[in-house]
Amino acid sequence: MRFASILVVACIALFSSSASARNGGLYFELAPSWGIYDTEEVLIEEGNDDFGDFPVATFVPALKLGLNLFGWAGAEAHVTGHFWDPDNDTGGAGYVGGVGRITPLEILTYVLPQDPMIPSLFPVGPVKWRDRPFDLGISFGGGYTIVGEDYGYTGGYFQWGFDLKWFVTPNLSLGLDFPFRHLLYQPFRYSNFNRREGYCTDGEDAFGFAGNTKIPVPPNAGEFGPAIPAGDVDERCDEPAPAAFFFAPALTIGGVFDFGI
Repeated sequence: MRFASILVVACIALFSSSASARNGGLYFELAPSWGIYDTEEVLIEEGNDDFGDFPVATFVPALKLGLNLFGWAGAEAHVTGHFWDPDNDTGGAGYVGGVGRITPLEILTYVLPQDPMIPSLFPVGPVKWRDRPFDLGISFGGGYTIVGEDYGYTGGYFQWGFDLKWFVTPNLSLGLDFPFRHLLYQPFRYSNFNRREGYCTDGEDAFGFAGNTKIPVPPNAGEFGPAIPAGDVDERCDEPAPAAFFFAPALTIGGVFDFGI
């Protein structure tokens, strides 16, 4: 009975209209999406099956954990992935990183007069601009990525984007997120992850070495070409890295915990 009473009080406090989590707090978001992976150089298959030679982005789940300070800036960590498995030909990609996020609408708090009010559904009735039930975020950051099937690539990525949030309650938000990722792979294609070896890349093409002799590697060479250790990338692989771009507009569902700042 005592536990139930505590639970009721906690729920009332959590969803009370006095909370203003958008103005500073911790938030957790689910961000499911359907992505677009654009490349003509990241070759991940030895052969030519019906799913294509290049990575694809089907369903793209993402988790985000963010910190908002004073309503106008913060930091956000995220984990994103996508995979494919046609005819048991499994492959996929993962992204781990973070962004800095600013909310430019908050600047208007210091510009607009304090008297004008705007409509709000929660709490019901007009509210001041600082307590508006919507927000806009602009973010920049990056992280680490890996993609692979028969061949694999690793490296970093640069991300920028913007998002829109609507606060259904002070502690529950729905929104849209538009992250643009520019993938910065190493100029190296793994042919065997367990042995940590593969081939240098020049766009879609690849090559290995026999001694100091550069040997072109056909796409169907698999792990049986003149592979080099991954540790030799900086010494051996000086060609342009394979280019790729990943875009996954997402619906976000977030829980927000107010710090009162």
